[in-house]
Amino acid sequence: MRHGNRVKKLGRKKEHRIALLRNLCRSLFIMEKIKTTLPKAKEAKRLAEHLIEFAKHNDLAAHRYIYRHIHDHKLVKIICDEIGPKFSERQGGYTRIYRLGPRLGDGAEMAILELVEKSDDDTITQRRKLIERRQLVVTQTKKEKKKKTQKEKKPKEKKAVVKEDKKDKKISKKKAAKKKAKKVKKDKKTKKKTKEKKGRKKRK
Repeated sequence: MRHGNRVKKLGRKKEHRIALLRNLCRSLFIMEKIKTTLPKAKEAKRLAEHLIEFAKHNDLAAHRYIYRHIHDHKLVKIICDEIGPKFSERQGGYTRIYRLGPRLGDGAEMAILELVEKSDDDTITQRRKLIERRQLVVTQTKKEKKKKTQKEKKPKEKKAVVKEDKKDKKISKKKAAKKKAKKVKKDKKTKKKTKEKKGRKKRK
């Protein structure tokens, strides 16, 4: 029985549920606005406000506690240096929820979870690029490896083409030599015929 247990299970086990809420909070602190179902938004709101309360202190203990839930040093620094000071005058209520109504597919009630104090769009895009740069570098290295392999294969193809060209040149030379030999033979035959004709005329 769940007497006095206020945890919403969200249809998941403990490990999966904790990972889900941490990912929701991570995307909330990066984009400052996310769209999800209403029960998930309510549970993510609890964790997000708890972390912002620690971020307002902006000390080593706060950094370590936030890192327990969000495993990214860059994002932890952004939360403590940029997001936390915005709520220094507030005593709670750092996020808000907008209800959007049921979803068309399964009828689940959707909602938007966002921070009360927002930053500019440019800062949000810069923050996203800063945090996702590690993944972009990995994809670039994979692409570069593919390009290198393709470049290594291309010279082999060129060599084969060069060899074929050489073969074609040899064949063309042989054909030209055969043509010349045929012409010489024809010239010799024609000379012999003319000599024979001249000899017959002289005899007559």
